[in-house]
Amino acid sequence: MQATLRPILSAEKFEEAIEKATLTDSEQELIDYIRYTGVFSQPSIVKDLRIKSKPPVLSILCEICRKIGTQVPEHFNAIRKWSKLISAHDVHWDGDLICSTAQNIDGIPLTPEAGTCPYETLVVHKELFTGLG
Repeated sequence: MQATLRPILSAEKFEEAIEKATLTDSEQELIDYIRYTGVFSQPSIVKDLRIKSKPPVLSILCEICRKIGTQVPEHFNAIRKWSKLISAHDVHWDGDLICSTAQNIDGIPLTPEAGTCPYETLVVHKELFTGLG
């Protein structure tokens, strides 16, 4: 089985897109948290950032990614196509702009549906990770 390569946007271009997207303070805090933490789940974000669980944080993340995506439309369209290709349900997820579902060593997603963990576990794309910087 051959992996489907993810379109990659440099951290510099991502930073420019964030600046142009004019995110709110809370949206910027969420993106900063994800990029610094690296691996996260909906419950961990809610707990760590002390935010309400409704609306779901992952839905808010999609809205933020759409804002950022308007600043890099070609890349965002490529990510959406890639997202649909790797989806078990043949749908794209806009959050794939910054992060994707983590997988175990056997390539099985870390999700409740896969029976591997109680919550979907997400990981930020390597080039956007800031936790070691």
